[in-house]
Formats: sequence, structure tokens, C-alpha cells
Amino acid sequence: MNQNSQRENGFKGGIQAGTTAWDKDSLKLDGDLHQIAVELREEFPNLDYVFKLSKQQKIDLLGDDCFGFSPDGGAWFSNGKLVAAFEAKKQGVNGNAIERWWKNASIAECINPDIKYITFCSGQGAKKGEVLDKTRKLAKIIKGENFKFFMNADGFDTKKMKTIVKNTLESID
Repeated sequence: MNQNSQRENGFKGGIQAGTTAWDKDSLKLDGDLHQIAVELREEFPNLDYVFKLSKQQKIDLLGDDCFGFSPDGGAWFSNGKLVAAFEAKKQGVNGNAIERWWKNASIAECINPDIKYITFCSGQGAKKGEVLDKTRKLAKIIKGENFKFFMNADGFDTKKMKTIVKNTLESID
């Protein structure tokens, strides 16, 4: 099986046969954000970190388990209330990573309309005027100020990402 990234030239939309929804840069971004969350758990003992909601959590929060919810940087709870989630999205000019963003962001908003939902965007789609930038603008209109995007087509320094995550959690804790 050919494991070409969907971010290559000639991409037609959706995950095509023989392609993947990731490449080394997107895996690094996802992995870095996950590792930051794991490291920060100890610094925020008043917050509960969950990488992927369990079946029972989904039933307790929204009455059913018919959905998946596992933001790359996890979901953070305070006294059982979802208060923050962190997402990483790398997208080329083409691709559908952002469609998965809308799903997770909408689920998070259903659980708690006041959630702080932070997304780190990289790749060519994160350039000014491209799909991630357009999504950032639309999310601000539809979802409001608590849905923040950090854009860098070339990716992120883990120290900067950690500072953003930590500052967000400190604003809640």
C-alpha cells in the first residue's frame, strides 16, 4: 500500500485510496501537543486531563456515545465541566483536516459553550487567505472569541506551544 500524504500535489479531496491523513510534520505537531498536555497535567492538579472521552463520559456529557472526541492536546475538565481543549491541524492548500476540526469544536461547544478551544495550525493552508485562515475567521464569527487559532505555516516551536497551553490553563485554574 502506498502511504502518500493527502497533502501532495493533485489531491482531489477526502482521504483517497493509498493516502493517509497525516505526514511527518502533522504527526510531530500532534505529538508535540499531546506531550505538552501530558507534561502539564502535574502543574494543574485542580484540572482533569482526558485524551479521549470514554463511552460513559460521552453519555454523561451529551446523553449518547455516538461520537468520537479526542482533541490532539486533550480535553481539560474542572469539577466535571469541560473547560479547555487543544487541537493541532496541519493542512495543505487542499485537504480536509479542517472538517474534522469543526466536528470536535462543535462537540466541545455542545458540552460547554464557554469552553476555551485552542488550535495550532500549520502547513500551506495556514497562510493568510488559505483554508485554515478562512476557517479561523469564520470560527470567530460563528463560535466566538473562545475559539482561538495560532497560525504558522512552518510549524511551531514546542516552547511557544507549551506557553500558550499553560497560559490558557492558568486563565481557567
